[in-house]
Amino acid sequence: MSPGRDEAGRFEETITEQDVLKVFDYEDDRVLTATEVAEGLRRFGKQITAEGVRNRLEKMSDEGLVSRKKLGARAVGWWAEVAPELEAKTAKTVEKRNTTSNWDPL
Repeated sequence: MSPGRDEAGRFEETITEQDVLKVFDYEDDRVLTATEVAEGLRRFGKQITAEGVRNRLEKMSDEGLVSRKKLGARAVGWWAEVAPELEAKTAKTVEKRNTTSNWDPL
């Protein structure tokens, strides 16, 4: 069995929708190309090709998580329609802040 494949030989998905949405959240530009999303994922230690990102973005578009617009003959810009989910620790802190007037740092 080769790395990145399950016991049946299929590629295992190691990049989640949340990983992709996090890239949009961290970048300065609201609209990104698939190549820019792939580069952003690499900064989080995730390896995927621009083609792999394009495929993932297409699926996410069908689910209403991202949208796209053709920017030129071959360029497509993507943007997130939803924010990524908060990490569990951060979500607890936010929830706690909703019930108190004393705020703990995130």
